[in-house]
Amino acid sequence: MSISLANISLWQSTFVSLPINLMVQNIVTQNPLQDVFIDRATYQTTEHIFSHQVDPRSKITNQKSSGRCWLFAALNTMRIEMMKKHDLKEFEFSQSYLFFYDKLERSNYVLEAIIDAKKNNYKVDSQMIQHLLSDPLGDGGQWDMVANLINKYGIVPKSVYPESRHSSYSREMNSILTRKIREYAKDLMETNENVQNLKNKMIGEMYQMLCKFLGTPPSVFNWEYSNKNGYKIIKDLTPINFYQNIVPFNVDEYYSLINDPRNEYNKLYSIQYLGNVVEGYKVRYLNVAIDRMKELSKNMILDNEPVWFGCDVGKENLKSSCLMDKNILAYEEPLGVKFNLTKKEKLIYKESLMTHAMVLSGCNIIEDNNSVCNKVSQKVNRWEVENSWGDRGPAKGYCMITDKWFDEYVYEVLINKKYLNKEELYVIEQEEFQVLPPWDPLGALAKN
Repeated sequence: MSISLANISLWQSTFVSLPINLMVQNIVTQNPLQDVFIDRATYQTTEHIFSHQVDPRSKITNQKSSGRCWLFAALNTMRIEMMKKHDLKEFEFSQSYLFFYDKLERSNYVLEAIIDAKKNNYKVDSQMIQHLLSDPLGDGGQWDMVANLINKYGIVPKSVYPESRHSSYSREMNSILTRKIREYAKDLMETNENVQNLKNKMIGEMYQMLCKFLGTPPSVFNWEYSNKNGYKIIKDLTPINFYQNIVPFNVDEYYSLINDPRNEYNKLYSIQYLGNVVEGYKVRYLNVAIDRMKELSKNMILDNEPVWFGCDVGKENLKSSCLMDKNILAYEEPLGVKFNLTKKEKLIYKESLMTHAMVLSGCNIIEDNNSVCNKVSQKVNRWEVENSWGDRGPAKGYCMITDKWFDEYVYEVLINKKYLNKEELYVIEQEEFQVLPPWDPLGALAKN
């Protein structure tokens, strides 16, 4: 049934009959919503003050016009122990180094997926092949993809392999690489040759292009730095040797926990064809209740460990103040609508998914009086976040999320396995995964 003109007339009459509608219309048509719908009461009661903050702190990083948030968040997490061990005031790992090898490995991973899909009789116009080709070399990623890269290629300081134009502004490079990878996919789908020999030639071409876009990654380097004891140099390091002997962080000790109310808790999940290194970890998730996720995150922060996490950053976000609060933007009353979807329903109906990775760098703990059991418990009411969008906002690049926003829009945290209980460790050790389809929203962070 189409929209009737009679209904249009009725709706128009109803709209203009209410003066509040005309006032809102005049305001909204001339202003950004974030300027006019700020809830003043919420804004006035929100402070960027925290009872516990991870230390030491370094300068805020900037991923610029790229989708490398997952790499920046991971390396920002790792640098804390590095700074403590070597008594450094400032330090950054090279995000561009891992970015180079992620593009290379992801090219191989996608082409292997195309080969596998072809073996399973998927046609070019199938949903599977079309999904694999839709955004084959996006900048996004997941923690297990970070671990794969570091375990295979090691890591280097940013001073050894700095940013290039196309690591910071990746769109042009991605366009050319994607154009070529789709051509490779066509050739693999149509060839009768040995596909592995053909694919290896393709990956060799990708390596050449990546060197031209990003620079040639170092195989041996010297690390020069200074601390309170003066100038130091460590010579003839390889990236693997640097990671294994200089960097006090083991990527294998961490596991991704998700809060996905669509699926059963205390079970493992993975996503078909989501990854980068073929022989590495697949992307693995342990699904837990949101309260458990917050408890573990709090425990890590109290032990001075930052927490990598994935969220839907665009929701209820007052960007000018780097403030994420469910009540900060009061859309409903002036627009005359209610938004009623639950977290589960938002995932099902594509209203919410993971779009950004950042670091939980602090929390504010208050005493919560429980009248039922007559006890005083400690409760987090807000969390500090280290972002990677430069030193914008009143806290110079740090953001704040409220605990209720955490409930609704945080989907994943990275937890050191030493904090997990016996039941959780047992589930992880069994490695019994429910495999979700490639287009499941839990894979969205790896596509940005």
